[in-house]
Amino acid sequence: MKPEISIIVPVYKVENYIRKCVDSILAQSFENFELILVDDGSPDNCPAICDEYAAKDPRVRVIHKPNGGLSDARNWGLNIAEGKYVGFVDSDDWVAEDMYELLYHSIIENDSDIAVCCHYEVVEGELFQINNFDGYPRVLGNVEGLSELLMDVRIKNLAWDKLYKRELFRNVNYPVGVYYEDTPTTYKLFLQASKVSLVNIPKYFYFKRKESITGSKNLKKLQDKFYGAYEKYDNVRSQYRDKIDKATWGWSANVVINEAMELYNYLLRQKDGTAQSGDVEKVKRFLRENLSVILTAKPIGPKLKMAALILSTSEAFYSLLYSTLIFPFRKEKNQSLM
Repeated sequence: MKPEISIIVPVYKVENYIRKCVDSILAQSFENFELILVDDGSPDNCPAICDEYAAKDPRVRVIHKPNGGLSDARNWGLNIAEGKYVGFVDSDDWVAEDMYELLYHSIIENDSDIAVCCHYEVVEGELFQINNFDGYPRVLGNVEGLSELLMDVRIKNLAWDKLYKRELFRNVNYPVGVYYEDTPTTYKLFLQASKVSLVNIPKYFYFKRKESITGSKNLKKLQDKFYGAYEKYDNVRSQYRDKIDKATWGWSANVVINEAMELYNYLLRQKDGTAQSGDVEKVKRFLRENLSVILTAKPIGPKLKMAALILSTSEAFYSLLYSTLIFPFRKEKNQSLM
């Protein structure tokens, strides 16, 4: 008998966390699932731990592959998944024992394509509930689901707090070699979903490791964050411009403009010629094409609106203001905090 659900867990350098993750999945009250552990060329004891679980529980399948990153590992898991539904768990996180039972029944009872639950962030032992669906219907249509995903407040651009019909991935893969890979992927699944059902209980535990809290930003991360947000906004807007309300587009533009300005300002601060014309032009194109949305969006503050207006009009003037006023102030503020 084929499993109803395939749960995919990419594994890399998590020997101190992987057992808690796997144990929480194997303890699920919903039992008809397969657990696919994708060893992404992990150099520690993870490969042996994965094989240990496979030897003990027939629901566990293990793939050993060369290192290719989180997206590549998820794609390998999707390629062999046999379940009608698929979910993802990051290997340093864990799930409540009834998470997949609740998500599964939510899909079945509501004939939905995706089910979403709330989640906790776990920071230094403390639990913080990140989202809730209070006051919202338990089932959203296609436009309503996409609207919530665009706002990124209640329904987050995350892979792991959801259960999906596997058929949604027929023409969708996670982009390999990209940070924040969920952003340019999840919206493609929501585009296909006629209904999205909500489980208003936190059932996923996202473990925020110390190194991820203090991790430094770099050009690649800033590029991927902006390009993913822009792609999502641009592609959905091209199809749903008149179907999604103005307020939602304002919230969505707020997400993109913050990533755009962070990338652009980072490029301005580089003294080694790091700035790339492609990045600059992409930021300016977003501003030009969406200036009316930006200037009328309530979530976007007046300073950000002014910055967008100036940069879209004169790159030289914006650069002068940033180098003479904003950047020196930022340096002084950072030094005062040391």
